[in-house]
Amino acid sequence: MTQSRRGPKRNEASRRAILEATRDILRTDSYDRLSLDGIARRAGVGKQTIYRWWSSKAAVVVDAVLDGFIPTPPMPEPTGADIAEALRDWLLAFREQIASPAGRTLSQALTGAAAVDDTAATRLYTHFTGPLRDHLRERLAADTELRPDANHLAAADALIGALIFLTLSRQPIDPDHLDGLLDVVLRGLRHTPTEQIRTER
Repeated sequence: MTQSRRGPKRNEASRRAILEATRDILRTDSYDRLSLDGIARRAGVGKQTIYRWWSSKAAVVVDAVLDGFIPTPPMPEPTGADIAEALRDWLLAFREQIASPAGRTLSQALTGAAAVDDTAATRLYTHFTGPLRDHLRERLAADTELRPDANHLAAADALIGALIFLTLSRQPIDPDHLDGLLDVVLRGLRHTPTEQIRTER
């Protein structure tokens, strides 16, 4: 458990109640409507109790994520399976996780927290987004079907970025669209530079 600010030792029951209240509110309301007053009322604690331990609602959301109260998208399995199948399974698992209104709201809350709080953004990147990005890059780089000279980090960014964009823009994430995204990325990784130039002409 990482703390957002130094201060008095937390009461475990109060801490858990606050993080559960944050999760429960985000299941029905947007991040914009989340407030420390609302969290305090839902958790049955005083607002000052929250302020003693967290500097902002973004910091509370981040702790709720890192403590497992708010679910995060799964990592792709680092197995020897076909790269297209492995990545498609991961994309579909991500889609399943945020398909519900509650899941989409929680995903938007994470992005909202990172957008307004530099510390929250750094902690989310260190503990979630960064490892996910590196994991995808390593999975792509290890596959013998793909070009070793390809920019695997850029490919990982394309996959993650597309998912974040679709989530924030409230666009449907259907399997056909994910298949198209994966096809575009993998075609680029499988072609040689010469083949890419020839295709563009």
